[in-house]
Amino acid sequence: MASATPTSLSWILQPRFFSDAKPEQLPAPESNPGPEIVPEPDDDRPQLPGWIAGLLALGGVAVGLGIYQSVQGRPAEQVAAQPAVVTTVAAQKTKFTKSIRVGGTIGATNFAMIRAPRMEGGRDRGGGGSLVIQTLAEPGSIVQAGDVVAEFESKRTQDILDNYESTLAQTKAQVGTRKAEILIATETLRQDYRTTRSEAEKSEFDLQTAEVRSAIQAEIFDLLAQEGRASTDQLDNEVRLQELANEAEIRSLDITVEQDEKRMARTKTDLEKMKIRTPVGGLVVIETMFSRGNFQQAAPGDQVYGGSYFMRIVDLSNMAVFAQLNQADSQMVQLGVPVKVHLDAYPDVSFNARVRSVGAMAVSGGSGGGRRGPPGSRGSRGDWIKQVPVEIEILENDERIQPDLSASGDIIVEELDDVLIVPRAALSAVGEATIVWLQQDEGFVEREVDVGSLSDTEVVILSGLREGDLIAAQPIARESGLAMR
Repeated sequence: MASATPTSLSWILQPRFFSDAKPEQLPAPESNPGPEIVPEPDDDRPQLPGWIAGLLALGGVAVGLGIYQSVQGRPAEQVAAQPAVVTTVAAQKTKFTKSIRVGGTIGATNFAMIRAPRMEGGRDRGGGGSLVIQTLAEPGSIVQAGDVVAEFESKRTQDILDNYESTLAQTKAQVGTRKAEILIATETLRQDYRTTRSEAEKSEFDLQTAEVRSAIQAEIFDLLAQEGRASTDQLDNEVRLQELANEAEIRSLDITVEQDEKRMARTKTDLEKMKIRTPVGGLVVIETMFSRGNFQQAAPGDQVYGGSYFMRIVDLSNMAVFAQLNQADSQMVQLGVPVKVHLDAYPDVSFNARVRSVGAMAVSGGSGGGRRGPPGSRGSRGDWIKQVPVEIEILENDERIQPDLSASGDIIVEELDDVLIVPRAALSAVGEATIVWLQQDEGFVEREVDVGSLSDTEVVILSGLREGDLIAAQPIARESGLAMR
């Protein structure tokens, strides 16, 4: 076979005729002494006859069918021989913890909201309108109680205060001069009254001598006495009325002085408000506000209106998580119970905390834009979900605990030491009984257990299992016939 040449297969390439006729003999080619023309190579290759190609195709199909049947038959035997894989867990004695997880935001229990001052003076006295921020504490810096954290433009108010001080001094001088004039006029009128009264008394005395005088003199003394009494009464009324008028005028002058003093005091108070001092120490947090056509943090040069908040001073020594608790779980939470706080920004760390307060009233957990409820109900579906506010005080100080970070808290509602625990997912209910699938030599068997406290992931086993028993991590269907792992 090794010496076979391509010519030995020429019988396959030559056509055969299955008849008695012999093939025609081709004449031998004549020799040509001249050069021969070599034809260009072409792609024509000898082709197999159709019946041979068909036989080869049928053979290939038969071989493929045999391989397929052998492959399909082999896994059935292997499945019967290999046991199904069932994940097992061991019942173990450890500490059982039942908790309720809530989500919220980090905030400070002691903080100060810094807002632009409300001016007591009017627009013409340096108050009213907007204020321009001149200096501002650096965001993220730490300040102490009493430090100046913001200062507003105050030159105009200072100028108005200086003007009021000058006006007040002039008013006081004018009032003093007028009071002196009033006192002089009043004293002059009183002197006239005293003179007239003296003359009237002299006329009364002369009238007593009328008996020893002539009738004419007696009549003159009587007329003088009457005139003196009338003049005295008139001057007495004038003095009394003048004193009342003087008192009213002096009071008016005093009121003018008081008005100027109050204007100056209000302006001085407004000037003092231009420098804002923080009542607490802590971290400086700049609030976002609408300025220059968009929302941005306050900065020097911005205009703010009186009463608008633009800064917070956060005391980092006492931080808390402000969260909301589902109303169904609120009855299980008591004040002072321990909490484990986790920060979304630092998922690998936790902090010790405790429940500081629980809201007395529930609030809606949804938004006003939720889907409407069924006919006859009021509000959206979100309004049905009631939440109870809860404040969780963090008992540790850490630089990673920053305001406005999202956080979660695991509120510990029950703790048991040295109890037998299995995963809650391993339990299965059969009628009124609770069972697990216990691993034994021949496979898994059902085992009824008594359960105690439950958490979201674990359950306490009171009886039916021992420490170290291996059970299926998930319930096994009875008809599956699964073997031991």
